[in-house]
Amino acid sequence: MLSIESLEKELKSGKLNNLYLLYGEELFLLESSLKKIKSLFGETIKGINYILIDETNISELISDIETPAFGYEKKLIIARNTGIFAREGKRKSAETVKLKEKLNEYINKNIDLIKQDVVLVFVEETADSVQKLFKTIDKLGIVCKFEFQKPAQIEKRIKAICNRI
Repeated sequence: MLSIESLEKELKSGKLNNLYLLYGEELFLLESSLKKIKSLFGETIKGINYILIDETNISELISDIETPAFGYEKKLIIARNTGIFAREGKRKSAETVKLKEKLNEYINKNIDLIKQDVVLVFVEETADSVQKLFKTIDKLGIVCKFEFQKPAQIEKRIKAICNRI
């Protein structure tokens, strides 16, 4: 798992990974990192090389990964608030469990295809770190938890911003 600062440093240096899980309550920093990923990716045309996924169409994720980005080298897929990383209670949905297993297996088997053709970013409010899918992304990509910043961290950020001016 990568710290917020390490992720920001990596993105600032222009290094774009192919698989991300960004989650947590600190939405400002999370959204700012997501914007950096989008700008590093370059030009995006919705439906061609830029796909948005949510809980309503998460089942289409694998086919979206496999569909080529016509006329573009890579495709950016952002899966936001899909719910597949949430901790499940006693009433597990069999459909969700199957989907998680299928995605986990697919990512493990096809990481080379993903690295070649896709930048896949999961953006979630919460993520259960004991899940197989979470562990797979942590092993093959980048996982970053955006926790609320402590006053000392906020002060450090403000000083850095002021020093740039």
